[in-house]
Amino acid sequence: MNMISKVGILGVPYNVGWKGEGIDRGPRALRNAGLAERLRVVRAVEDLGDVRADLPRYDNSNPRLVNPQQVIALCKALASRVESLCRDGYFPLILGGEDSALMGIIEGLKRSLKKRIGLIYFDAHGDFNTPETTPSGLIGGMDVAIVSGRGPEILTKMFGYSPQLPEENIVLFGVRDLDPPERIALEGSRVHVYSRAKIGEVGSGSAMKDALDRLEHACDHIYVHVDLDVLDESAMRAQILPVPDGLSLSEFTEAIRTVRATGKLRGLAIMVFNPLKDSDGLEADKVAKLIAEALGPKSV
Repeated sequence: MNMISKVGILGVPYNVGWKGEGIDRGPRALRNAGLAERLRVVRAVEDLGDVRADLPRYDNSNPRLVNPQQVIALCKALASRVESLCRDGYFPLILGGEDSALMGIIEGLKRSLKKRIGLIYFDAHGDFNTPETTPSGLIGGMDVAIVSGRGPEILTKMFGYSPQLPEENIVLFGVRDLDPPERIALEGSRVHVYSRAKIGEVGSGSAMKDALDRLEHACDHIYVHVDLDVLDESAMRAQILPVPDGLSLSEFTEAIRTVRATGKLRGLAIMVFNPLKDSDGLEADKVAKLIAEALGPKSV
């Protein structure tokens, strides 16, 4: 069931869809923690460097949709890199950065895999706002909605079509902080929502198995996108926007291993690591170890 032959590490050292310092330096911090070396113990891996994007000027003129042109430019550059990486036979391991890169990653996977993709999105937040509901205007809080075709066409059709994924191909896992309008939107959608409370009731592995059952007949491949604030701050403190009562390290690992066991996993992103909260490097080391456990043969 193991479909991962060689891992290609790709950094996304940008912060175009969010505010706050530090997370653009997340990829470097995880590399400095010896991520590639840890992975080489368990499988073939190559560090393919960082995506490079020619960004237009930062634009916050619309408080309900901040900096869209930079987000679009980054996503288009990232789509090309992910497509090339996959066609060269690599399993993409993407290090962010923040979550507005999602649209580019999905597009690159779709171009290369040519089959139906399911998204499992680990996050404390829903990222399902639109300009009409957003409290911040930040696209990093809208990206799941954009992928599902909700939001302004400048974003939902940045690749010429919409939606990128049907709502029923999307799973939110570990959510526990939804804005009221966002909650209403999700309740009226076909997105599969696994709240922290639900995961606590049935167990992480069982909740993920249920999610995978729902994706079984809709998806040929699975992409896992991880915003590290899905973890409890006691488990990993280098977060940009921590929310109480997150997943433990063991719950997270169990969920990822459950996905791996399907043989459908085709990409993994680890996003929003904040090295400004990791002066001693211990948190980066912890995340590097988590990734190695997720992609190592013991996960199969």
